[in-house]
Amino acid sequence: MISLGFVTLYPNQELGLATELAKRAPEFGIELYRLTPTSIEPTSELVRGESYNHKTNKWEQSSFEIPMFLYDRCFYSNDEISKKSQPIMNWLKLRPATVFLGHGLPNKWEIYKTLRQDKELSPYVPSTEQALSSSAILRTLTKKQQLILKPEKGSMGKGIIGLFLHRNYVEVVYKDEKLLNKNQFTTRRELKTWLDSIISNQPYLLQPYLPLHNEENRPFDIRILLQKNGQGKWMEQGRGIRLGMPDHLISNLGGGGETRSYESWTENMSFHQKQLLSENIHTINNRLPELLEEQFEPLFEIGVDLGLTSEGAIWILDTNSKPGRKVLLETNPSKEDALYKTPLQYCLHLHSKQTT
Repeated sequence: MISLGFVTLYPNQELGLATELAKRAPEFGIELYRLTPTSIEPTSELVRGESYNHKTNKWEQSSFEIPMFLYDRCFYSNDEISKKSQPIMNWLKLRPATVFLGHGLPNKWEIYKTLRQDKELSPYVPSTEQALSSSAILRTLTKKQQLILKPEKGSMGKGIIGLFLHRNYVEVVYKDEKLLNKNQFTTRRELKTWLDSIISNQPYLLQPYLPLHNEENRPFDIRILLQKNGQGKWMEQGRGIRLGMPDHLISNLGGGGETRSYESWTENMSFHQKQLLSENIHTINNRLPELLEEQFEPLFEIGVDLGLTSEGAIWILDTNSKPGRKVLLETNPSKEDALYKTPLQYCLHLHSKQTT
């Protein structure tokens, strides 16, 4: 049996995904285990995790060796578990006996620099700079009037801030949990102090504010899921639309957003608009995975978020090497089985490469 470990920071994270994979794993000659980085005993290299009992359809406590293959679904933040887990995952990536389905991507600044230098993809990349000081942010705001601040290592829309310059004040828009906050600063000193408190906690990037809202002032984007198939070739699993809350900055589903099918969303477009959008997405899908693997580590899947302005300009907003499946499961239910089988098929592909 081939052993595949489903790795998360906390024991019950992404339980639904792990369970669906475990149910299908025997069909591919794979035994799926659940573990956290901190559940590995350093001296014996034994893991105290969980295995799936196919008779009871339940997870059970189990002790096992580090699996041959690992599916990394760890989402790091600044907490203690992340600080303990990251070095362990880095050690596993260097361990000769362990193969990861895919390695993670670096921070947003490194990705931006890579995409910006590529002649095919650079037209789709918003101008970005590092927010090195509050003074630099304010200088850019004076020129551009509207800006977005994004954490360099952010995910799931956390920490994104909008800055909007009005005649007598600057409006700051950000989300705290699920609530939308709007603050007004009438003096430069107050705003500078507030910005200093933000950028001193973590590095931020600065981008022009892009008009990516619909006629109801709801932010939206196109989420595309790219994965490698059982032959190790990149393919598009599907695409859907994420629609955010009115007046919010982004369309993150965790903040109360909704999904729409790509087909229903594009049905009111003209033939020319649809064709142009399709061609641009095709260019991005073809080049993006290839470029990221050329520059960084091998990958298994990528979530690509695209923005579309009312003038038809397309922007690459984010690339994520640990994407969710909610958009596709809600908008393309027929894809469910394929979504859960693909990681197992790719694991089998990696195993066959080792044995040939």
